[in-house]
Amino acid sequence: MSANILWFTVVSSYIVQTKCFSRILSRQKYSSYNNSDGADNSDGVSTPIQNLSVQMAIVYFASWLLLLPIARIWNITTLKSSALESGAESSSSLNLVRSTDNFFDETTNGSRWTRIRERFRFCSKILLLSILLVIPIISYTVALSLSPAFDVTLIQNTSTFEIVTLLYGVFNIAKRKNVFRNFVIMMVALMGILIVSYTNATCDLLAGKLSINKETGEVNDPFLFDRLKASLLCGLCSLALGPFAVLSQKWLTNQRAETNRKTLFFITITCIVLLLPLLPKDSKFFATMAEDNLGCFLLLGIVGGIVPNVISIIMLNKCSAPEFITTTNLAIIVLMGLSQWICESNETFIVRWEVIGYLMLTVSGLALFFTLRPVKNRN
Repeated sequence: MSANILWFTVVSSYIVQTKCFSRILSRQKYSSYNNSDGADNSDGVSTPIQNLSVQMAIVYFASWLLLLPIARIWNITTLKSSALESGAESSSSLNLVRSTDNFFDETTNGSRWTRIRERFRFCSKILLLSILLVIPIISYTVALSLSPAFDVTLIQNTSTFEIVTLLYGVFNIAKRKNVFRNFVIMMVALMGILIVSYTNATCDLLAGKLSINKETGEVNDPFLFDRLKASLLCGLCSLALGPFAVLSQKWLTNQRAETNRKTLFFITITCIVLLLPLLPKDSKFFATMAEDNLGCFLLLGIVGGIVPNVISIIMLNKCSAPEFITTTNLAIIVLMGLSQWICESNETFIVRWEVIGYLMLTVSGLALFFTLRPVKNRN
């Protein structure tokens, strides 16, 4: 599949996923729960919004289990098509079986202590990768329950872009080619993000979403601290995606397809297990999903968001340079802002500097895209 198609799928599926999750986790939707459960909150019981955030994080990882049968079907289809083209269908099937058998032979051969050491090392890798993945995802769902989708998208993708780009360069994963030019382009992109985030409050004020206190001259924003808390939480926790990206490149890149499927399964189960202690005893998840067709948004977020997003990320990493995936973070910010203008045209006000910021971000993102994309697509 073309890297351009995979790249666009990563961007569009993330927007669908975030929009659907934001609709479900909207604080306006569940503000009545906070008012009705005030006594429970004083006793230290988490609010339904927080409960729903944990449950949505579990749903996110549970959706990964759908990738296993999809990957198997995709592998079988690919093997059959390649075998028909080469006229060696039987030999391809034998090679798949032999590679799987060799994998199990490698794990069963050797002394008992060698097998124990290898299993302990494997479990340690799975646990570390799962922890590094759970931290940004749970912060992502909690932030969506406190702040608008665009704010969460802006801070999460900015943090991910910065930390992944930095660590890929430090650990020699990214190619050392046109380093200074790419650095200048990235600085222009970050300046564009800064301008967009700085003018966002001005646009909300002009659109009537915020008001000014005539006595103090300050902006009246009842959710100011919630938005600050969401930005701080999501921004800092998203930094864990940097070590996760580096370690997954080191540990998972050269593995066989069968081994990668097993690793993905163990990571998914471990992430779900790590989140289970955070679940409340009186869960009302299914009752909540039955209200106002929220179940449709959940299904759309899984089928049109999570599943194609993860599949596209995995396939894009295989067919392109590792640093190419970071260009999707810049595109996500631009297209999320564009979708906000389209979906909320009556509630959106655009100022000159915001347009300048988006232009800087778009131009720098396109420059990085054409610089880092696979050579075979440069025709």
